[in-house]
Amino acid sequence: MAATRFTRWGLRESTSTSVDPMRIPHSQQPNSAKDQSGIALIMVMVVVLALGIMAAHFSFSMKIETRLAINTTRDPDMEWMGRSGVELAKYVLAEKMTIPIENQFDSLNQMWAGGPFGTNEVLAAISLRDVSLGDGLINVKIEDLERRFNVNVHGPAIIAQALLYMGVESFQSSVIMDSLMDWVDPDLMVRTNGADEEDYLAEPNPPFPPYLVKNGPIDDLSELLFIRGITPEIYYGIPSSDPSMMPMGMGTGTFGLVDLFTTVGGFQVNINTASAAVLQMIPGMDENLAFDIVMTRAGFDGMDGTEDDLPYVRIQDLLSVPSITPDVLQSLRRYVTNRSNTFEVIVEAQIDEYSRIYRALIVRVSAREFAVLNMRWE
Repeated sequence: MAATRFTRWGLRESTSTSVDPMRIPHSQQPNSAKDQSGIALIMVMVVVLALGIMAAHFSFSMKIETRLAINTTRDPDMEWMGRSGVELAKYVLAEKMTIPIENQFDSLNQMWAGGPFGTNEVLAAISLRDVSLGDGLINVKIEDLERRFNVNVHGPAIIAQALLYMGVESFQSSVIMDSLMDWVDPDLMVRTNGADEEDYLAEPNPPFPPYLVKNGPIDDLSELLFIRGITPEIYYGIPSSDPSMMPMGMGTGTFGLVDLFTTVGGFQVNINTASAAVLQMIPGMDENLAFDIVMTRAGFDGMDGTEDDLPYVRIQDLLSVPSITPDVLQSLRRYVTNRSNTFEVIVEAQIDEYSRIYRALIVRVSAREFAVLNMRWE
């Protein structure tokens, strides 16, 4: 700091003084050191956080890679477990054919369907549930396909009857019938209310992208969703929570095309396994008659698959149903049987927490021989 003072002779004299930095109060000193230490601490925290995130990501990736590696090594085991379940189902169905009387029919109270009957000493020692196999377990379920109509072999009468009982409006029903025939027949002619390739390319059924007409039999029942006029409500059934939208003729409950039809199986339906909804699709059959058939076979408790069931050992046993006369029985013979020859086998295979479901279609070739039509997993 510079200062000016006057001497006794009137001359000005300039003096300067210096400030000792050591004498500056601590509160007035620069904060650069503190700032640098704070920045360093923040940088360390950021680096630690980044390393933590990288470590967590690496750990998660390793878990995924380990799980994928385990699943890959288990795939062959799971497949053989699925195939073993199918072979077990074939053996159970074949062994049932050695049991007197039980080999004359197929019903829901027999062992293959989860019922208490249709067994012998061999089958009594076999279970389809929680079967230990190697390092895992399998659960096997068998369902006959003759409990539904084969959509590929039945004419328009059965399908039209189904749409009628489902409450489908008459014009929409005609659109469905014509479009279904256009879908499966090999020619390129379009029926009055049908649809051809140009229709599906221009306006496909939602939510599907444009597609072509198949002009061949239906391989998977879900193909019906591609056919003009068939909505998810018609295919899956109307939710029963809305009584005003209940299907006609069923009283309570709901059903859709998926409950009535299949793509394989014979022409006739099994009266021992078919539901009342399926039975009332038969020409000449009504709701009350179908209900009587089901309740008569279900026995006193009114439940299928229990000890008091009264399955129809012969077709003429239908005469035990009060509302069936010999004339009615004669008209039903064309559409009904008491045997099933096509089955879907569902195998749930599990090793620790890893599980997979296999589905196979098998057909009876002879009393003790079955052929596998296809097998897939999901």
